[in-house]
Amino acid sequence: MNFAALIFRVSGTSTSARGISEAGAKKRGIMKAIHGYVWVACFLIGMVAMLAVVKSHNDAVSGYIANLYSLHSWVGVLVISLYILQLTVGILAFGGLTGGTSRFAVPSLMEIHKYTGALLHLLITATIMLGIQEKEGFVQCWYEVTEKDLFPVMNYAKIPSACKISHGLGLVVLLMGVFTSFALARFPVL
Repeated sequence: MNFAALIFRVSGTSTSARGISEAGAKKRGIMKAIHGYVWVACFLIGMVAMLAVVKSHNDAVSGYIANLYSLHSWVGVLVISLYILQLTVGILAFGGLTGGTSRFAVPSLMEIHKYTGALLHLLITATIMLGIQEKEGFVQCWYEVTEKDLFPVMNYAKIPSACKISHGLGLVVLLMGVFTSFALARFPVL
């Protein structure tokens, strides 16, 4: 579920945010609205995912699991807190809901908003990768080594199939994070 939120967030909010600064006056309002709606949609997807986690960890049938036992969960709480703060400040400062934001404060708030958005993107990517690694421990993603493992490629067949899939998913998440960050960078035009 959170992976779906990342894909939606990356494709929608990041690219629409880039389009806001490059859009003309007419399209700017539309791009801001798209950016905000995608953030709200991702927030809702994330909340559904968090409810699913809490429900599954507190299920008597499958067994109780602590909610804050791993680095993945701690970073996840940080990400959700920053996400809510970013969404709230974005709506209040740039959403037109309050008329009290000073025109002198808006440029500073915008720079903080851009930095926090990029930071959140990287933290979300890291959190998903931590979650994948955590699940790999549950399904025992390792193989037995009886001698020096100097050529790990030779033992590729020993890696369980589920682990190969999760490794591939982790690489996709990592590449998505890298390429989206690259796409959002503002390189000088030569």
